[in-house]
Amino acid sequence: MSQPTLKEEIIARLRARPGGMTDAELAIATGKLHQQINQRCRQMESIGVLTRDRSSGIIVNRLRGQEASPPRQVVLPRPVPNSERSWDWEGNVQAVLCRWLEEQGWRLLQVADTATKQQGTDVVAERAGQRLHVEVKGYPSKAYADPRRAGEVKPTPPTLQAKHWYADALVKVLRLREKHSGDQVAMAFPDAPRYRSLLAETAGTLRTMRIDVFLVTVDGYVGLWEVTNG
Repeated sequence: MSQPTLKEEIIARLRARPGGMTDAELAIATGKLHQQINQRCRQMESIGVLTRDRSSGIIVNRLRGQEASPPRQVVLPRPVPNSERSWDWEGNVQAVLCRWLEEQGWRLLQVADTATKQQGTDVVAERAGQRLHVEVKGYPSKAYADPRRAGEVKPTPPTLQAKHWYADALVKVLRLREKHSGDQVAMAFPDAPRYRSLLAETAGTLRTMRIDVFLVTVDGYVGLWEVTNG
């Protein structure tokens, strides 16, 4: 069986992503050089196969006709912080992150219910044809949150538990990277020294695998952790 042409690959990728893909995303998804994608997409635009939308400041490729009938916009309710829980509880970290993402122009597509430990990616959002998948973790407490165990101290120290939670988050985003090669994947943590040290120890892997990290502070600020300086 003959291999699909680059034009056929681009069409297949765009058909699966009605929201469109940038040249960079197509290059990653197809394994081709950015220049090859750019040249072929411009050629396909000239013959009416696709459109190259420049309205958002970056060029987004869409198949002709997809731009005329965009998918129905569904606005998800933003999670609300729980004042009865610590600021660094996972649900509160997620709530602050979601608020910040919407302020940055992202549209929430999926928000897992952390209180019920709902399965699936914690946050999925989209902006200008780019999709973002985020795995969120909180910081371990010394005592149990379950009121039936009030007053009990956990046998595992928070710093050790944080290491386990970090490892779990890292495995999950590596799986997301494998599954969504052309998307943006990230982890989000409360801004704590223990997490910063773990991030510094794995900076090379994060850089190589194109994994972003959001840190949420006690006052509700969200910052993008830089692998270059920790």
